[in-house]
Amino acid sequence: MQKIVYISNSRDYTEQNDINDNKYLVRINKLLEEGWTISQLNPYTVDVDPKLENYLHKETLVSFVILEKNEEKSQ
Repeated sequence: MQKIVYISNSRDYTEQNDINDNKYLVRINKLLEEGWTISQLNPYTVDVDPKLENYLHKETLVSFVILEKNEEKSQ
């Protein structure tokens, strides 16, 4: 079985928060704990609009992650 999960993270480099508290990463971490494995991950960094205040300190990462889980069939 496969699932596709979307990740998006936009943060200021100076933020002190734990990046793993991001709602998308929390969901993926839960699925990994349930036995799902990452089959494919293609991260992309998105350009930030230069009109935004302090844009030099921002990063925006997006990715679609394909997760797989083997289901054992009961006989």
